[in-house]
Amino acid sequence: MTSRRTETLYLGTDRPLLPAAIEWFRQRAVTAEASGSSEITCVVPATRAVRRLRELLGHAGLPCDTSMGGPLVITTGELADLLISPPAPPAGDLEQTLAWARTLRDADPVSLESLVPGAVPEREPMGPWLELAATIRRMKSELAANRLRFADVVEACELPIDRGRWQTLAQFLERYLLELARAERSDPDEERRRAVGSGRCRVVGTLVLIGTTDLTPMLSEMLRSADGEIVALVAAAEDEADRFDEFGVARVDAWRDVTLPLRDDHLIAASDITDQASAVAETFAEFAKRFSADQVTIGVTDESQVGPIEVVLRGCGVASYRHLGWTIGETSVGRLLSLVATYLQRRSWESLAALVRHIEVREEVTRAIGEAWLDDLDGLLANHFPIRVDDVLPPEAADAYPAALLVARHVDRWLEPIGGDRQRDAVRPIAWWAAALDRWLAELHPDPDVTPAEGPDGPSAGQHAVRTIEALRTCGRLLRRWAELSDRLDVATSGPLAIDLITGRVSEIRVGGEADAGRVEILGWLDLALDDAPAMVVNGLNHPLVPEAAAAGGLLPASIRTRITAAENDRRYARDLIAMRSMLVTRDEIRFIVGRRSADGSPTPPSRLLAAAPAEDVARRIRQLFHSPRSPARIAHAWDAGPPATRIVVPTIDRPTIPKTLSVTAFRDYLACPYRFYLRHVRRLRPLDDVTSELAANQFGDLVHAAVERFGLSEHRDEGDPEKIEARLLEHLGAYAAEHYGEHASIAVRLQIAQAEKRLRVVAQRQAERVAAGWVIKAAEAQVNEREYDEQGNPKPAAGIVVDDQFMGLRGRFDRIDHHPKSGRWAILDYKTHGHLPEKKHLQRTSDGYRWVDLQLPLYRMMIPFLGIDADPDQVELGYFNVSEKPAETRINVAEFDTALLEVANEQIRDCVRGILAGHFEPTDDRVPYDDYAMILQTGVSQRLLDDAADADEVGDEL
Repeated sequence: MTSRRTETLYLGTDRPLLPAAIEWFRQRAVTAEASGSSEITCVVPATRAVRRLRELLGHAGLPCDTSMGGPLVITTGELADLLISPPAPPAGDLEQTLAWARTLRDADPVSLESLVPGAVPEREPMGPWLELAATIRRMKSELAANRLRFADVVEACELPIDRGRWQTLAQFLERYLLELARAERSDPDEERRRAVGSGRCRVVGTLVLIGTTDLTPMLSEMLRSADGEIVALVAAAEDEADRFDEFGVARVDAWRDVTLPLRDDHLIAASDITDQASAVAETFAEFAKRFSADQVTIGVTDESQVGPIEVVLRGCGVASYRHLGWTIGETSVGRLLSLVATYLQRRSWESLAALVRHIEVREEVTRAIGEAWLDDLDGLLANHFPIRVDDVLPPEAADAYPAALLVARHVDRWLEPIGGDRQRDAVRPIAWWAAALDRWLAELHPDPDVTPAEGPDGPSAGQHAVRTIEALRTCGRLLRRWAELSDRLDVATSGPLAIDLITGRVSEIRVGGEADAGRVEILGWLDLALDDAPAMVVNGLNHPLVPEAAAAGGLLPASIRTRITAAENDRRYARDLIAMRSMLVTRDEIRFIVGRRSADGSPTPPSRLLAAAPAEDVARRIRQLFHSPRSPARIAHAWDAGPPATRIVVPTIDRPTIPKTLSVTAFRDYLACPYRFYLRHVRRLRPLDDVTSELAANQFGDLVHAAVERFGLSEHRDEGDPEKIEARLLEHLGAYAAEHYGEHASIAVRLQIAQAEKRLRVVAQRQAERVAAGWVIKAAEAQVNEREYDEQGNPKPAAGIVVDDQFMGLRGRFDRIDHHPKSGRWAILDYKTHGHLPEKKHLQRTSDGYRWVDLQLPLYRMMIPFLGIDADPDQVELGYFNVSEKPAETRINVAEFDTALLEVANEQIRDCVRGILAGHFEPTDDRVPYDDYAMILQTGVSQRLLDDAADADEVGDEL
């Protein structure tokens, strides 16, 4: 028999529940003083209410902390552990997972077939067992919250295959519990069930339940079986008592037909997440005319909404505080652990490049090997596409980027204590690796109260400092706890797997600091019901965010899954309906923003809570939300006074250096944009992309060029047999690929090499046809420079052009020069890995005819006298040897430029030289396709948005 006394108090709906509860505490304080008993434990649904209740107690002059004689305040998630005292310490999530992993791995593989048909893992490695164990642990806890065990599922199964699966799990459960018992640990779910059955639940002092409308069936059963005094404070009127049980838990059937006191003006329609964030800021601006920042609460129904809202508020000069906090994985410490775990697992050059960009790793590497190593690492990735750090690099890559190898060796030595270098294959208990990781972090941060270094663009104080320090402390506590894992439960594994397992669990833990005065708070949906701010704006009143749809485990049979999810969804609907009603009736101003798309772009219909109204109201509101676009209000942004100065250093051209010689390709760049020409050909600024895993267009062109050009330089260049030509071309291609990419390049690069082989097979056919027509390759890779010398060392005539009595040197490399001995004809050909005709690449149609956009072939014509070709330039053919992906387009195409066009080209060449010599390097106003310098010139989307904001009319309403 239990000795339980329960009192259910209905505090009305005329004011928020927490302030109303303070009156009960006042009365209780008087009663407790008279009786000599004052021990109280308060239970609230979510974490923010813990802090707020203590604040309100302090404001009322009541003890607000246990050290001052005040109540202990916990959340419903902590209640179960308070009600029972298990005979053995409860196993944590990691210990439970390890116990399940041992149980499953030691089982007969045949018995596991019913759980994972055809996919039973090998005994080693441990990773797959841990994943399967974590899945079963979560499923067991989900069932336990609904007062179900694996054996209960067996009875609900209709199919023999399902029955066999759950019978196996029920048997494994007993072995798992035995495994925990041997380790002197208890399973929390089982202990709660046993405590209910044996009447071992106890309440010490008085347990006060505040707004606990959504206790799980197991928690409700534990309270019913508990000894002690329980008081439930409910945000409802006395005449609604039949809608709640004795603990203030909603009776879901009683809330199905309840309507909300919702008005049309409470709802604001918005489109995507950007528009929703703007709507939040606009509503806040409206409220800010009458309320201070601490009197307005911003609510979100999904964490993905927080970032965009913070950005918009920050742009309006409004400081915010996210009560949801940050996961450790979102902090600098968490990112470091994740990057380390990824590198130890993959050991790829890509994961190494990501790791060394973390500020702390970058500083460590720089201290060890000096500056200027990052360019080498990026260059290696951008030009040679290696995969694994352990693979041998091709000779050219190793010679070109020695610092990249030094970085890899140092990082491995630095990570040796936690699985790098010689520890890579070591197999040790997880507790050992946890202790090692704790020591490694302690050496990295000997003073946990000092914020780790941040890059120049990162925050260096305030909330960032608080959460980083808190993340370090939390990691240390967890690692030290895991370092004491039971030897009986622990498993031996490799460092990379252990660090990945530990990091995955650490990353999910949340950290944060106290809200600063003057910051508007951003709360999650579950925190809003007990919020007492007089004004509130809630973003995302949408399905499936509110109520959040429950999802049962995939292994559950349909009957059980439907039973669990239906009950859970009904509970959540009642909980959220009550919460929304409380938000509506207890404050002066409130708005709900209903978006059409979520942060990931997926459609989000309105929440089904909007259906808690008369049918005609529902129809009207849905029509308004979908067909009445919002009229954005004007609000003040931080940039309205003018865009802030960019942090990007834009190279200046006050006193530009004038080049003395130009390549033929430089003229095309000058025509496109003189300023970009300056960046590329004077300042020598070139883009470097270390992210892509495949050859860029120019790199693929180099690959094909290398094969055909080496063929043109070889002794086999006069070969006429297409099969022999093909063999030689593929041989040269393979040699170039081996030199630059080695045997271990990315799969994408290997596929591109295969594509190049396919193209070269067609080239072999065309080359054989060329030879049959009487043409011979006279030269390949012929070069013309500003100053050259003959075999006797005498200077040759300078290659260049004189414009207005000023000389500009020219240099060029000619892919191929062909000669036809019988006719005496010559041809200069440029290899192109596309199928476009020369005219298409050189000329652009305008309203007045054509204009030159590329001067390569006209410049080739101008340089003929310096090539040793004894022929009139007008008689020399100029064109492309197109090596296209389409066989029909792989052919030689001779340019057809008439005399008038060539004269225009010559004048344009002279104009380019004049502009360069005069230092005219102004940026073009035209759009430049495939722009390598968009960041420097700020021509991307962000700049366009800033320009729009700067050009907008002056705002009316200001915050």
